[in-house]
Amino acid sequence: MDQESGAASAGSFISLNEHEQRYYSGLHGLCQADTSGKLSSSKVAELFKASQLPPESLHKQVTEVCGAKRLGYFGTSQFYVALKLLAAAQSGLPIRLESVTAS
Repeated sequence: MDQESGAASAGSFISLNEHEQRYYSGLHGLCQADTSGKLSSSKVAELFKASQLPPESLHKQVTEVCGAKRLGYFGTSQFYVALKLLAAAQSGLPIRLESVTAS
């Protein structure tokens, strides 16, 4: 559980507006493999591929920065942080936690 709390703390630094909360929740539901909260890695990969960002950025940087690599899977917090990172990258910002943290 210690690993989860470290990754979840990263999620607490981001702020989601109402639209993001609804949209990300819907995407989370599409990628959910079971009731454990873990997401289907193939569905997450498919979603990330749709971002049209370079694969190297997606797998290496996003999964590392959001905490999913350390945890070994995408929990809800990691998934939401990853989606914010993808949105930031699509806007030309670097894939860093600082790009999506609340000011």
